[in-house]
Amino acid sequence: MNIWNPSIGADEVDRFSLSQHWYVGGNGPNTQTAEVGWQVYPLMYHSSEPVFFIYWTADNYGSTGGYNLTRPGFVQTNNSWTLGGTLVPVSVTNGPQYEIEVAFYLNQGNWWLYVGDTDASHAIGYYPTSIYNNGAMASKASSIDYGGEVVSSTTSWPPMGSGTFASEGWLKAAYQRDIFYFPTAGGTSYANDLAVKLTSPCYTANVINSNPPWNETLWFGGPGGTNC
Repeated sequence: MNIWNPSIGADEVDRFSLSQHWYVGGNGPNTQTAEVGWQVYPLMYHSSEPVFFIYWTADNYGSTGGYNLTRPGFVQTNNSWTLGGTLVPVSVTNGPQYEIEVAFYLNQGNWWLYVGDTDASHAIGYYPTSIYNNGAMASKASSIDYGGEVVSSTTSWPPMGSGTFASEGWLKAAYQRDIFYFPTAGGTSYANDLAVKLTSPCYTANVINSNPPWNETLWFGGPGGTNC
């Protein structure tokens, strides 16, 4: 995913914008996730810069789960990345594009997180499946979602991604490319014909199947506003 720094505003207001993967199992009140990406959330991090983050829930964002290392859950084994740490540099409109590669892989009872590559040296830690209390994510994810999310406690919604619509494309819009996952049977499976889901006219998304090394690519984002 390429990294952007959408303008969120002052840290007195509960607003954030992010780009992430959601590994999901279960449904309704039993929804469970492991999540990873970048997030601009001034109220939490006291910074307007994008940070690298993880999140989990075992009960549909009820009483379990939490960000980074703020609550028990994630076991960090490699300190090459700081959970909740600032990501620099960031992508520039019509300029350099900066990316972060992330993936979760379930192996021997642990959801291992890889950052930068998927070889063993790039595993930075894991969520033990015990945190899911024998729920769906204790054995596998039934789906993976890719994209962006915004939250606001006011009537004005923040930008998503770069702040431009998906149709702006290369050098302007946010993207997640070369999308793949690890099937339970082993190996690697690349995404094909991802379904697009939109919940607001203030943001758009397009999926394009390109040649390697882009492969299945999601373009997304938008400016936000007051009528979202």
